[in-house]
Amino acid sequence: MLTNNQTDLLPIVIEGQIFKPNAEGLWSLNEIHKTLNLSEAKRPSEWSNAVSAELFASGNFRKVDKVGSFADELGAIAYAMWVSTDFYLMVAGAFLAMRNSAVRELRQKDALLDANMPKATTLDLKARGAGLAWTEACRVAGVQQPRLALAELVKMKWFVYPVDSFGSPEGSPRPKKQGFAVGAFVQVSTDFGNKEGWRVKPRGLDWLNKHAEEVNLRVVATKALKAKAKRPKKVIQ
Repeated sequence: MLTNNQTDLLPIVIEGQIFKPNAEGLWSLNEIHKTLNLSEAKRPSEWSNAVSAELFASGNFRKVDKVGSFADELGAIAYAMWVSTDFYLMVAGAFLAMRNSAVRELRQKDALLDANMPKATTLDLKARGAGLAWTEACRVAGVQQPRLALAELVKMKWFVYPVDSFGSPEGSPRPKKQGFAVGAFVQVSTDFGNKEGWRVKPRGLDWLNKHAEEVNLRVVATKALKAKAKRPKKVIQ
């Protein structure tokens, strides 16, 4: 039986891959199996033991004909334990990171709300006037790592790098021309510490709010892949 508040569930990141729960708060075990190239012998349909039977009876693990197998957090971790010890530790860690991220984000939003309540009118006026600096807009929208977020927005083809006269990238990423054309962003002088050369207007802030979670998850996934690449590979003897 599901006990999680579904609105609090966030995607999990395993091996740099993002997996999102469905509307019922269940993760697709088939998607996890396929995306991570797990052994064919460990397909979700092959998971049949006392643990899976108990979880199936309690609703933590479900099988949908011609669709696949789904599980909540408890079921997904139990499936991972059946796959291997290493995979179990990886999946359990992913759920722990997801929960810590949710708690941290909630605390940050509460703290931000408390801190900005007296400043709400000022921020609104600033956004409508000169606009908000990128780091300031990220702080308001809940984007946790502004610098790394810029790189992810380029990958998502929403931002681009400026180019020199030879067509080579230079400087830091900035919104595409369409963003300036529709008034989501505005170009400004780079004087007075405004190193980006552009600012975020109310329409851009609304857009950033809508995509903050996706951007944060992509940053986490990229960092996980880089960390994995740095780890020494196991030598099989």
